[in-house]
Amino acid sequence: MQKITEVTSRENPAVRHYIRLRDKKKARQAENLFVAEGVRIVRDALQYPYLVQQIFLTESVFEKYIAEIPEEVAQIFRIPDSIGKLLSDTEHTQGMFAVCRMPESKTDISPEGRYLVLCQLQDPGNIGMILRTCDALGTDAVLCSQCCDLYSPKVIRATMGSVFRVSVLEIPNLEELLAFLNQKKICSYASVPSEHALSLTDCHFSDGCAVWIGNEGNGLPEYIISACHHAITIPMKGGAESLNAAMAAGILVWEMMKAD
Repeated sequence: MQKITEVTSRENPAVRHYIRLRDKKKARQAENLFVAEGVRIVRDALQYPYLVQQIFLTESVFEKYIAEIPEEVAQIFRIPDSIGKLLSDTEHTQGMFAVCRMPESKTDISPEGRYLVLCQLQDPGNIGMILRTCDALGTDAVLCSQCCDLYSPKVIRATMGSVFRVSVLEIPNLEELLAFLNQKKICSYASVPSEHALSLTDCHFSDGCAVWIGNEGNGLPEYIISACHHAITIPMKGGAESLNAAMAAGILVWEMMKAD
């Protein structure tokens, strides 16, 4: 039978630990842990109980959700609603929280795989939505370099659970990332808002390809564009000069993944 710990004080070590992981990137990186909040995302986490270290349930929802917690989850805390508000990173908490281990990074990048590369993206909502899109469309993995913290509460919330299903590999050095893809014989496509680039409608993705998405304001660095095998662009007939990074990524990934 699972042990349930009653928590009454906001000074409880487990509560303080959760808050530290929620607020501090360094703490998340040092412990390889992150927090998840909300019924939907915690339920997704519980599909992989080996990743779930702790569960917190507020008194008002405890009886409703306790039966859903697998036996593999060793630590369950019942907390007052007031402490639930303290843990929450949202305006209206659903009373369900988890501390999770970060999934292991995918290292078996295949020369036949199809990948999305995120370069210097800084908007948590964009990254979360992109991971969700890659989950939906079946991208083999997402490679990230110099992006904002992938395990911040805002990114995790925006993924809506896809963080547990999408393989992510972080390579901070851009030159190393390029060399890594080249070594794997993967063709790199730099997405740019330029009429001089190859139109996406004329692009025929082959096996072993990676589409690069750049920073929301500055796009991809010029040396990255030059080093990629092709520069591609989404043709637009309207008056907008560019698309939101997440929207552009969705279009590009759709085209990449349908090219069988």
